[in-house]
Amino acid sequence: MAGDLGISPSYLNLVERNQRPLTAQLILKLAETYSVDLRDLSGESEARVAAEIAEALADPVFAAKGPGAAEIMEAAGSTPALAQAFLSLYRAYLRDARGELDPSRRDAVGNGRQAPQDDRFPIEEVRDYFHAHENFFDELDAEAEALHGPLTRPDDLASGLRAYLRERHGIRVSVLPVHALPDAQRRFDRHSRRLFLSELLPEPSRLFQMAVQLAMEEQAGRLDRMTAEADLSTDDARRLCRIGLANYFAGALMMPYEAFLSSAERLRYDIAVLAGRFGASIEQVAHRLTTLRRPERRGVPFFLLRLDNAGNISKRFAAGGFHFARFSGTCPRWRVHDAFATPGQTIVQPVELPDGTAYLTVSRTVDTVPAPHPEAPRKLAISLGCEIAHAGRVVYGDGLELGNPSAVTPIGVTCRMCERHNCTARAFPPMTRPLVIDTARKNLSPFEFR
Repeated sequence: MAGDLGISPSYLNLVERNQRPLTAQLILKLAETYSVDLRDLSGESEARVAAEIAEALADPVFAAKGPGAAEIMEAAGSTPALAQAFLSLYRAYLRDARGELDPSRRDAVGNGRQAPQDDRFPIEEVRDYFHAHENFFDELDAEAEALHGPLTRPDDLASGLRAYLRERHGIRVSVLPVHALPDAQRRFDRHSRRLFLSELLPEPSRLFQMAVQLAMEEQAGRLDRMTAEADLSTDDARRLCRIGLANYFAGALMMPYEAFLSSAERLRYDIAVLAGRFGASIEQVAHRLTTLRRPERRGVPFFLLRLDNAGNISKRFAAGGFHFARFSGTCPRWRVHDAFATPGQTIVQPVELPDGTAYLTVSRTVDTVPAPHPEAPRKLAISLGCEIAHAGRVVYGDGLELGNPSAVTPIGVTCRMCERHNCTARAFPPMTRPLVIDTARKNLSPFEFR
């Protein structure tokens, strides 16, 4: 191997033992010599696990000062099974502390029986599966792209999809009044072969739900196979995964890969214009932008976060090394929360994480399904972001003084991990630093530390 790579065996030994860096030249030589995907050498998965471990160790339950960043990163890279076991144990602790852990799991451990190995919530397990695939499934994209053309003649996907469901699968689509479908957006009656949609759904959502039904019918075998290959631990996780894959197909059918990426590049990723061009919602477009990961034809690597006005995160797709808080909320200095005060307006904010990586983020509220009076519609906001290096390709980077440090907002992943001094938005002190308590002084920051 050393001969193939043009280095000495002793140097290769040091690289394998993490005692020498994996240089750019050596990475390229590895990729060329052994047909290795460069993404496999990026260390992104190890960095994500390390970030989750660091966040867990910031919990007050770990009273003593924990390991440093270098030790955590080495544990994630050299003992990944042990790292995952630690995270599973911490998740179980959180669920038990909140009263959410199944009593049978506690009883199994208490009685010496083997408890289930994966203690993640089903939705967490499915999110991890999608993240491992970079939220990209090429075979679903290819199937959707092949079908999109015939369905859009003459340039109307909704009517073409409705006709295709009727003629190919014997499914009739009906829009029902809210009193006939009070608690659902979509319902499929297998016996009458009818798809019922709520009249409350806006047009992009009606189109999306028809596309989901088509995926369930026409891609059933592929969805079953892909779900089985995901090797998930529970039936709930498998059902959620199948639905997630059907949703992926629906988005790909509405916004076929090549046409959507070409438009996105020409429009410099203007979300509102893309939504109008493809008859989609703002959220659907933002979600689709996170999936443009085809190796030979990639888009800007975006991440996406969706949360409600209480701070609950209901959707997250990471890209470009951005690490979301997994066990707590987001940084209050990140202006995604401000979107609720200015509904419908776009908030552009460059931010910088403690590791020095800067991102361009775009936050705004998104429309949800209307609710009949007196119910209040759900309030949701999204933040779409990419590394600052891509700002020139994105319309939202125009006019920003990115070279000026004051134009970039320093943020953290979560307060207990953030060591930024003098932060007036801090909710908790960092667990990695000793507190400084001075009865004769009150600073702007709620907590001072060494």
